[in-house]
Amino acid sequence: MRHQHITFWRNSRRFTSLVVGLLLLMTAFPVSAQFQPRDRKPASGNSRAGGSRGCSSNGISMTQLAPVTFIGKTASTRPILVWYMSSSQNVRFRLFELDGAKSVKQIGKFQEIPTIVGINQLKLPLNYPELTVGKTYLWQIAIDCNNDTIINHAEFTVINPQSLPQKRFATIPDSVNYYAQNELWYEALGEALKATDTGKLGQIGATLINELAQSEIPTGSDIDIKKIQQRIDDLQKIASEKI
Repeated sequence: MRHQHITFWRNSRRFTSLVVGLLLLMTAFPVSAQFQPRDRKPASGNSRAGGSRGCSSNGISMTQLAPVTFIGKTASTRPILVWYMSSSQNVRFRLFELDGAKSVKQIGKFQEIPTIVGINQLKLPLNYPELTVGKTYLWQIAIDCNNDTIINHAEFTVINPQSLPQKRFATIPDSVNYYAQNELWYEALGEALKATDTGKLGQIGATLINELAQSEIPTGSDIDIKKIQQRIDDLQKIASEKI
């Protein structure tokens, strides 16, 4: 009982530090506060915040720029997937369909994808089937690092685009804000990256990544505060450098 009490106290302190750190982040950066997801359904046990450090000069080897602690949303059946790389080595990409917390089915074959240093984008290739509205998917990227393998996962669900009001946008910031306000992370970041050079995040993208970091405060009891704190730190660093 004493051990359980000490563990709970330590986790509570870590969680409090995490919240305080994010409040400081909100005051340190000019945040538009457009991506504030209300429906933060926790990710399954198949997708937890994973480590990404170990084989890079800046401490960040590979980081998915998408919700990880909760299930993201897209209205596209071929969404654009985005991640950061500190080196130009290939990543191994896999896609899975989730049917419940424990049932996982691979979609298509794994694919070896060349990358660049900085921001990488992958629109779901045509040799993969179109995704299905209403289903939840997990995308995985992996690299080899110092005789080890780093694997990152992120989950998302495909919503019906007809459930959203149809709009025309005069500017990229308008479209980014619209998608962010409707919790469509994948569309929002994809639009933001149209306003910058290849491999770069840009100011609009940096603002979104800061907002993503704020949203990654975990829900539920089955959490690893240290890993999530590391992920948030990585997102903040990527955003601050506008890599």
